Amino acid sequence: MLSAPEVDLSYENAKLTFDAIIAPELDEAAMTAEIDQLANAANRIAANGSDVDKLKAARQVIYEAGTWNGNRPFVYDHDDPYGQTLRNKLLATYLDTRRGNCVSMPILQLIVAERLGLNVSLSTAPLHLFMRYTNPTNGRSIAIESTSGGHPTRESEYFEQMGVTQAQVDSGIYLGVLTKRESIAVMASTVTEWLMSEGRYDDAIAVADVLLEYYPIDVHAMLTRGSAHGELLRTEFVERFPNPQTIPPSLRPRFQMLARRNVAAFQQAEAWGWTPIE
Repeated sequence: MLSAPEVDLSYENAKLTFDAIIAPELDEAAMTAEIDQLANAANRIAANGSDVDKLKAARQVIYEAGTWNGNRPFVYDHDDPYGQTLRNKLLATYLDTRRGNCVSMPILQLIVAERLGLNVSLSTAPLHLFMRYTNPTNGRSIAIESTSGGHPTRESEYFEQMGVTQAQVDSGIYLGVLTKRESIAVMASTVTEWLMSEGRYDDAIAVADVLLEYYPIDVHAMLTRGSAHGELLRTEFVERFPNPQTIPPSLRPRFQMLARRNVAAFQQAEAWGWTPIE
């Protein structure tokens, strides 16, 4: 998905592909039909208008009740705002329940906006995703907060409400204007989270490495890499050898490698300005 030619990159295809890895039983055709309904309605509302008209139409079909969404507008799920239940980050869950979080909500708005031909991408804040629209003429980018009705928002709010620091912005880990390929890498974070939840730590590292290849300052992927090495360290050594002195000599190189990579990943994240969040 990430190595595809630029012309073939698609937010919709990427999200459906990543979700199918996690839950292969999902009905992709049904999801595509619902996206078709939203996008077609937005196209009719915008009627070949300006980008502003299209942004408003994409927002309307998602957040305002009407025939376009079966009079069931999409709302913020205050019971699971961060998508701590992994299935709540899947597009199928959002389309079915109409209750979303800071992952599913911006991704659906992104997909509908992409269908309208808008220059949109994802951006990140601590434990949060949001959509960006970038004017192709003057390069001006605005943040659009999907968890708050899909409206444009002041970027200062991410500093005030989410604790974003200037150092984090300067390093590029938060509030960046991502490319389409980088945005798709961010979307794949659910795959690494699922692999971690399944105890597939080596696979989580492998996927994180791919994501970092295409988005080198993906702090979530870097933290996943560190956490996965830490889990391997725990399961292979800490639980088996409470006293490190009893680790057999033949296993010590792997123990040292896992410990080194665990520390290095978190040190890199901290060098970018990342700090743990309660």
